[in-house]
Amino acid sequence: MEFLDRVYWNNRVLDYLIAAGLLVAGLVLAWLLSALVSRRVVARAAETEGRLDDVIAGVGARPVFLLVALAGLHAGIKKLATPPWFDRAAWTFLVIAWTLVGALFVTRLVNGVLVCYLQQHARERGDVVYDQVVRLIRTGVAVVVWVVAVVFVISNLGFNVSSLLAGLGLGGFALGLAAKDSLANLFGSLTIMVNGPFLTGDMVKYQGAEGTVEEIGLRDTRVRLFNGNLVVIPNSMAPTSVVENISRRPSFRVLFKLGVTYATTVKQIERAVELVRQAVAEEEGTAEKVLVHFIGFAESALEVQVIYWIEDTSRILDAQHGINRRIKAAFGEAGIDMAFPTVTVVQP
Repeated sequence: MEFLDRVYWNNRVLDYLIAAGLLVAGLVLAWLLSALVSRRVVARAAETEGRLDDVIAGVGARPVFLLVALAGLHAGIKKLATPPWFDRAAWTFLVIAWTLVGALFVTRLVNGVLVCYLQQHARERGDVVYDQVVRLIRTGVAVVVWVVAVVFVISNLGFNVSSLLAGLGLGGFALGLAAKDSLANLFGSLTIMVNGPFLTGDMVKYQGAEGTVEEIGLRDTRVRLFNGNLVVIPNSMAPTSVVENISRRPSFRVLFKLGVTYATTVKQIERAVELVRQAVAEEEGTAEKVLVHFIGFAESALEVQVIYWIEDTSRILDAQHGINRRIKAAFGEAGIDMAFPTVTVVQP
């Protein structure tokens, strides 16, 4: 095999063949791995319930192909004896290529994780601010990764990056001071997103405002008061505020007192108690537990206290209307008179 031992530009023909074989092997391996990712993982990610394959699908096949192909190219170049200028040029190219591909890989990996674990949850909740914050995080991560990649490339090319890093630090500090309020509102949005004290459509008591949450944005939350006015509350107040979410109560308690006349007999009082319990039980969406008791003697009435719970909080007023109507009708049919303030005049 005399031909393979011939030397051209300080390398044998055999060395060139081995280098070419490493390059071809890297390309073939890269193609096989990318095809495996594309056909076995990406194509089937939507059909499976696991999230790991969804993350890999988010990365995609291109970064995998480029990383393995660059590894084959590097192995082939290392096999050859090349002049110093070629070594420097090859090293520069590989550093830039690996850094850019690595930044692409990290960006897609982070985006895949966010899409699978956060954005999917945001869409399930139907929360606009959740989806907005996730997209903002994705953009921020991409910016940070690519800035680090550029600084790394500049540093490996032999340039001094100390002044650049100092400038970035001062610029970031100045930007942070200028955007202090905006950042505070953004972190407030993150607090609302993570803790979930309320969602759009919830009835809340928040920063002195009692009403329905109309919109949750990156900057503020808008609450429509029950009197129709609109209150805009900055999200920077969210981390330190006490929020009372009215919509998340399991039931609504109703407590009131009925007054019957002093002429009402004990038997009639017992009948009144029974009628009240029956009126509550017949109303849809109320709890089984009903507390009705003869509790005292007022100035102008015998007092019967009623406590019941409405489990369907979407129809509180309708339920109270139905129960009160039944009580009034039942008392009228049973001849039980409800009391009202009376004055007895005694003639001397």
